[in-house]
Amino acid sequence: MCYSLNERACRIIEENILPHLDALGVQVHVLKNGATVLDMGVFAKGGWMAAKYFTQSNLGGLGELTYGTMQVGSHRLPTANIFVDRAAVAELAAHDAFLYIEYQGVKRSVSGPLRSVTGTDHFAQAVSYRDPAPRKIVAHIQIDELPDEGMTELIAGAVGRHPRDLYLLAARTGTLTGAAQVCARNVEQSLPSLLDQGFPIDAIVQACGSAPIPAVVDDEQLAYGRVNDGLIYGQETNLYVDCADEEITRLETILPFNKNGDVYGIPFETLFARCDYLWRNVPREWDAPCRVNFFNLRTGHSFSYGALHHGVLEQAFLGSNGGK
Repeated sequence: MCYSLNERACRIIEENILPHLDALGVQVHVLKNGATVLDMGVFAKGGWMAAKYFTQSNLGGLGELTYGTMQVGSHRLPTANIFVDRAAVAELAAHDAFLYIEYQGVKRSVSGPLRSVTGTDHFAQAVSYRDPAPRKIVAHIQIDELPDEGMTELIAGAVGRHPRDLYLLAARTGTLTGAAQVCARNVEQSLPSLLDQGFPIDAIVQACGSAPIPAVVDDEQLAYGRVNDGLIYGQETNLYVDCADEEITRLETILPFNKNGDVYGIPFETLFARCDYLWRNVPREWDAPCRVNFFNLRTGHSFSYGALHHGVLEQAFLGSNGGK
């Protein structure tokens, strides 16, 4: 493969973000070590378009984020809609947030095309694609403070590069940019779970998905709960695959989030509290897609597994007035 995920991401940053900072509500900080940090929604305002470019650069330029709506009870809520080519590469080697760094006693997850440079983790290593010598490397982080020199050194060093080579895009969850970019992880929510269950990732030809975007709230724990409710109770992914039907049918009871009958229907904020608000304590089987639709190009058959839970979505997104 001759394309570069990092170069495609750089093109988005250098052509669509950096020349239009004021319009996008984005701020740029060049640190003493040369790293470029783009505040897309930490202290900067951000917005719909900032979230779009945050997401599309996170996908290495192989996907597009658009916005739509979905009916939840008597309300229509905005949705993040993703359309992605080469889904296994774009999601597993870039979009997934499975590069972990520990800085000042806190373990952080990092996503972005830089994961494809060396194959930084189990999920990036699941695909053969590598981006060995990009001009710049691009990373993304969900965080409530601006990354500093020490953090950027760890992130760049994870792939053997100098911080001056790094573009790091940052947003906290309790902003429109942060909330929308998390809900745009609707296809990303499915692929790691498929890999966990031994599905042949190379069989995925195309993918798209959607998830509702909650109202922004200036409380990171509450915001984190709401966006994850959107993913485990409102997310839907369409996968166009080329494989034997048996590879799909065996997933019915082991893939979607409703396999967790003991917790299905409980808001994620409550579940996260049970885990002491630490992602490392969250059972792997909870990080599962809400609903996945398979369209088998080989056989012409289709399959749909999982279920949306509008009751949780109404309460999480609309509060006590959700049913009125």
